[in-house]
Amino acid sequence: MFRSVASLIGLVVLPVLVLGAGEPGEKSIREGDLESRVDALASIQPGLGVVMHEIGYRFAALYWAAKGGNWGLAQYQLKELGEAQEVAEVTRPRRREMLKAFEGSYLAPLRKAIEAQDGDAFGKRFLQAQQGCNACHTALGYGFIQVHVPESPVPGILDYSLKSEPRN
Repeated sequence: MFRSVASLIGLVVLPVLVLGAGEPGEKSIREGDLESRVDALASIQPGLGVVMHEIGYRFAALYWAAKGGNWGLAQYQLKELGEAQEVAEVTRPRRREMLKAFEGSYLAPLRKAIEAQDGDAFGKRFLQAQQGCNACHTALGYGFIQVHVPESPVPGILDYSLKSEPRN
């Protein structure tokens, strides 16, 4: 009898140990009430630094794409940059207004220059966007973060000199 009770306990306890029921109060996206599951998801969202890394990469890539005449790639990089910024607007709502202002003041004119394939307008708008980035960082107390374009494209798999058109 003892043996069958021990076996029954083993059948119940062992899967819990193997499957990792976790400690009480441990965060889980699959277990618990809806509010605790949402809190667990919110707690693993990327910080603004992670999102800004993505934005910075896209910013430099769109510069080199436009400079190389790959306007389709420049447009794509700007679109992806905007999507990364949307993540920041949702996950860091205290920064939403500033991010939206940056989008309207700098990214929209940059988009128009890309669509027009206007290298001179692009250069001017890009410089303004770069200055806007740095002003924002300074205003938020992060003046030690100053954006600049690398002297050459970041090595990788993208062909910045492929001639292409922006998409409609």
